[in-house]
Amino acid sequence: MEYTVASKIHFKSLCRLCEIISDCARNKKEEYLKKYINYFHEYSKNLKQESPLLDDSFYPFLRLLLPQLDRERGAYGIKEHNLAKVYIRVLGLPKEGHDASKLLNFRTPKTAGSGAGDFAEVAFWVLKSRCPEGGNLSVEQINVHLDNIALKHAAHDPRGVDAELVAMLTSMSAAEQKWLIRMLLKDMKLGLGQSRIFHIYHPDALELYDVSNSLLKVCQLLRDPNIRLHEVEVSLFSPFRPMLAERCNVQTIEESMKKSQFYYVETKYDGERFQLHMENGVFKYFSRNGYEYTDVYVTLLTSHVSKLLRADTKNCILDGEMMGWNKNLKCYKYKGTNFDVKCLKEGDCIRPCLCVFDVLLYNGQVLTNKPLSERLHYLKNLFTPSEGIFMHAERKEVTTGQEVIHELNLAIDNRLEGIVLKDPTSIYKPNMRKGGWYKIKPEYTEGLMDHLDLIIMGGYFGEGRRKGISHFLVGAAVPPPIEDMEPVEFHSVARVGSGYSADELSELLQKLSLHWQRVTPGQCPPALVWTKEKPDVWIAPQNSYILEVKASEIVQSSSYKVDYTLRFPRVETIRYDKKWSDCMTIIDFDSLRKEASGKLYSRHVDASDQLSESPKKKVRQLKKIPITLGEQFCGIDVSEVNVTSNSLEAKVFCVLTGCQDHTKQDIETKIIQNGGTVVQNTGHNTFCALAGDSTLRVRNIAKSGQCSVARVDWLLRSIAANMLLPWTPADLLYATPTVSEQLSVEFDKFGDSYTQPLTEESLKYVLEQVEKSGCVMDLTEEMLADLEIELFRGPSPYGLFRLCRSYVDKYFTLNDPLSGESKELDIVELDFSFYGGQVFSHIDEQTTHVIIHSQSKDRLDEIKRINRARVCKFYIVTEQWVQKTVEMKNRQKENDYSL
Repeated sequence: MEYTVASKIHFKSLCRLCEIISDCARNKKEEYLKKYINYFHEYSKNLKQESPLLDDSFYPFLRLLLPQLDRERGAYGIKEHNLAKVYIRVLGLPKEGHDASKLLNFRTPKTAGSGAGDFAEVAFWVLKSRCPEGGNLSVEQINVHLDNIALKHAAHDPRGVDAELVAMLTSMSAAEQKWLIRMLLKDMKLGLGQSRIFHIYHPDALELYDVSNSLLKVCQLLRDPNIRLHEVEVSLFSPFRPMLAERCNVQTIEESMKKSQFYYVETKYDGERFQLHMENGVFKYFSRNGYEYTDVYVTLLTSHVSKLLRADTKNCILDGEMMGWNKNLKCYKYKGTNFDVKCLKEGDCIRPCLCVFDVLLYNGQVLTNKPLSERLHYLKNLFTPSEGIFMHAERKEVTTGQEVIHELNLAIDNRLEGIVLKDPTSIYKPNMRKGGWYKIKPEYTEGLMDHLDLIIMGGYFGEGRRKGISHFLVGAAVPPPIEDMEPVEFHSVARVGSGYSADELSELLQKLSLHWQRVTPGQCPPALVWTKEKPDVWIAPQNSYILEVKASEIVQSSSYKVDYTLRFPRVETIRYDKKWSDCMTIIDFDSLRKEASGKLYSRHVDASDQLSESPKKKVRQLKKIPITLGEQFCGIDVSEVNVTSNSLEAKVFCVLTGCQDHTKQDIETKIIQNGGTVVQNTGHNTFCALAGDSTLRVRNIAKSGQCSVARVDWLLRSIAANMLLPWTPADLLYATPTVSEQLSVEFDKFGDSYTQPLTEESLKYVLEQVEKSGCVMDLTEEMLADLEIELFRGPSPYGLFRLCRSYVDKYFTLNDPLSGESKELDIVELDFSFYGGQVFSHIDEQTTHVIIHSQSKDRLDEIKRINRARVCKFYIVTEQWVQKTVEMKNRQKENDYSL
């Protein structure tokens, strides 16, 4: 008999909940989750009456809703590419087929369609017509499968992982697989943050998770939301989320120092946050995210630390920074120098060193509610420091802002990351950032950091809200051999994807949109050089723009051509004012790197200029200068325009931009001349706005939904026709819901009219819309033949040779393209291909026709011999068969032209 509620509830019910939460309005999401949890408690209560031993824990559900926080289960080792290959194999998809391409290139909008960037969504549409309506797996069975995947991944058994995946995928509907994929990738996309999910489950759940890092413990201790956890304590061998420091600008530090008489200043170490738990000689090490690394440090640290602790220490929990110590140079090796302190081994010249700055438990007494000054008193005598192994964090007492600035300047001189300021009265609050600790870095102060002008070399497709191109590969120029020449080669430096707003990114992408090109695997485009870090698309330098990039330092990296990269890069400004060739050179980059040992700050903070005496900002009195619009944005003087026509009478237009041949003022003049009215801002009476192309202002008007935005070309055609022409989808950059509904009666979703014949221009527009929608598919010859039968009552005039596979006898040696060729049959070959035939360089089993010249029959006997040896014969015809078929627009009988 099964004794868990999770075994009684189907996984598909949890998937339905996730779908509802994902799709509903923000204010309804919490309500639906709360109803589900209440239903779970009520259902569990009823089952418990029948089976008292039933396990009614919500843990199997919570770990699926918050997969990124589940520490009890190991890593899956599964990414989108692995899943794509599994689906292609399980479904038997053609590797070069459209659906396989969608899965493998799920980030590419052109291939994946509207779901681009979201692998689960793309997979759902591929699976929708191939899977059963619903599966019968329970929540418990799903967890068992996921446990097995984690175990088999840890055992390096990829076939075992695949077997578990296949077992699940073949027993689920497409909708269930969509949510399973999100659980495997640990990205649920519910639109509901983890803090809110915790709070809905239990008011104290987040607080308990912060000190335990365990969903299991949360569900074990907090079963009833009506029973509160009044005291939350850290406990031995249960990792907790460490207390964090609030980001602070040194310019306003005195405002933060009013609470206490003095503050502690500590060195901000550039290592990895770790906590050490010890009881009765058993040591465990946990990272800030709650992962255990005891196996790494048991030989490297434990034997030394155990001798350095006080003899009467029974148990303790220490908080600190794990640093790398260079035994040869007797100094720290910082995290930014291409180095991972979690991957050290015995015998390395770098050894781990734990720099301790807090103690949270000592000999059974929890110290988190005691002030920092008292905790430090315990810490001072807890162990004997040993250089490069087990050390106290460096600490000083300060009372004024000037002293803090002095300490920051010392950190700049010593090439340190910065300093940390701590209130001596602060208590330890796990995962809290506003508890009296402040981190101060040079980069937080304007004017201390060096900026780099780097050119965009390529782009990366993002996911979710940032699908489409959202990150860029940037680089520096190789100085040209001759001075004053433009550079011809650029080397990759970094990848950057933050610092700009959504509107700024949108404007930049609009300017670059026509110039992106797909990256060919294994090749670098002309003028661009990169190494391991490759973009999805590239752009020629002369079509690109410069980004002014800010970063904390330059660090070693073999992933980029310059052998270095930027740490924490972000965009300060998009330099439209700079020419592409004015970007930083690799010599400038190298000089900047050497100038301050890789740090991108070397200047000091000036106390007299930087410290503010009061919280109020000083207001500078500026001379008032009249604000004027640029000429391109100004309207015309309507008093000087004469009305010559009434074709636009009673219509109000707002001209946003001009077009290639007409300025904004030209268009406004034409509107007035034809009886229309011009306004500079859209309103409720505006008939439509007009623009030459999509711009930021066009998109803002579209968001407001006030009026449709038509292309300037439509207005010019209307004026030429002396009447207001009806809109087609091609005429509009944006249509209001009302206009869209009207157009849907006359046009399909691609803009093809139900009643009017296609023109060359309308056909181009329709095909563009089909391509944008992701509905484009590669047609086989057989599919084209079927399509032509549907389109034409008789034989297709464009497919006279459809399904014919020919060998043209033009090579000097039969079936040998390398032997050279005659030009006599070139026109015949072109005609044959143009009208749907396929030409191949060899005679094979699929050949249907061999075309020879009527005056050249040297190889006729050899060709006949090949034909006699075949089961399926091919026709041997002269060029006259092709010529006569094209002339008559009807395929002629081969026997009349055969040899």
